[in-house]
Amino acid sequence: MRICDVNSLYSPTGGGIRIYHDSKLNYFSEHTRHTASLVIPGKDDSLTCRGSTKIYTLRSIPLFQSGYRMIVDSGGLNSIFLEYRPDIVEIGSPYLLPALTARAMGASPVPSVGFYHSDFPESYIGYYAGKIFPAKIAERLKRAAISHVRKYYGNMTAVFAASRCVLVKLHDAGVRRLFYTPLGVDTNVFSPSAGSSRFRSEAGASDSSRLVLYMARLHSEKGLDMLMKAYPLFRNPGNIKLVIGGLGPHEGLVKEFIKKYPEVHRLPWRKGRDAVAEAMASADVYLALGRYETFGLAGLEAIASGTVPIFPDMGAAGEMATSLGLIPPYKADSPEGLANAVSEAIKLLSSRETTEYLRNYAVSRHSWVDVFRRMEKFYERIIKAFKDNDVARLVPPERWWEDP
Repeated sequence: MRICDVNSLYSPTGGGIRIYHDSKLNYFSEHTRHTASLVIPGKDDSLTCRGSTKIYTLRSIPLFQSGYRMIVDSGGLNSIFLEYRPDIVEIGSPYLLPALTARAMGASPVPSVGFYHSDFPESYIGYYAGKIFPAKIAERLKRAAISHVRKYYGNMTAVFAASRCVLVKLHDAGVRRLFYTPLGVDTNVFSPSAGSSRFRSEAGASDSSRLVLYMARLHSEKGLDMLMKAYPLFRNPGNIKLVIGGLGPHEGLVKEFIKKYPEVHRLPWRKGRDAVAEAMASADVYLALGRYETFGLAGLEAIASGTVPIFPDMGAAGEMATSLGLIPPYKADSPEGLANAVSEAIKLLSSRETTEYLRNYAVSRHSWVDVFRRMEKFYERIIKAFKDNDVARLVPPERWWEDP
């Protein structure tokens, strides 16, 4: 089986989507007889081989100063498909790419799978339209985005999503042939053993203080605004050390925030997964504050590190908090709720049982090997139904498939 992923949301400095694809390429290079390739946007056309896997880069246009690019031409995709000859194509971004990929595939006898990594009708169209336009216009734009999802994802052979709450939205939009495909974590890299006293010392955390870590894109989408409102409510410079890491468009707001609260430590950019894992495992509490997550990979990395995570009650973040069963998710628009959640998390920290519970949750449920073995079986089922000209049997008896 030859798998080809295509994703305009992949960025060398990106988060969960980059980690998913890199982990997938590593798995197919090491653990299986199947092969995989990845098509991503870049400055120029290029091909990189990584073991038995291939990474194709297509010249694409930059998206302002976001660090992302967008594939806008189907010709390059068509050339790659002719050269690689995939048995199945997975489409990972929701905007132009579904139509471009369909055009590039033409009448090829190959099934397509959409992986719904971005809940864009809610997180982008709904969020920004609500700030710019009157309520009626914002609602129309959101409905148009949902229609886009129904049209393009509904025409794919199958659709993957990493959380049940996202699958519910897809089902409500009219998409069928749905598969539950949660993501994983590298539990060798993200582990309690990755923590260091050196990191805590450089962050200004004493042996007796609690280190509370926010490390995400600096944007309100990732809950930065809520943190800034909640911090005065749980501020305790003698006992709590807040550390802020990450890059993003709201760097200026962070600088102003630290001027007001100089005890807050600004973490320099951490390059590489080992450096991120060190920060995660050295913290006592991790703030996974994203409101529109489709899975919540950073929160899972904190869990694997034995660090207590705090989640809002929206999207996949709230779903993960409920599944973990440690601290209830806080109300996403409540600074008081976030501050109370930090207090509750700190109360748990003296227990070795808590660390073991968190670690076991990640190891037993979310190994990348198990994730991709599940997906392999789903791919095989989808290819077989497509070849038999019977994709109707991919419609699950309830709302989606969970077990391969």
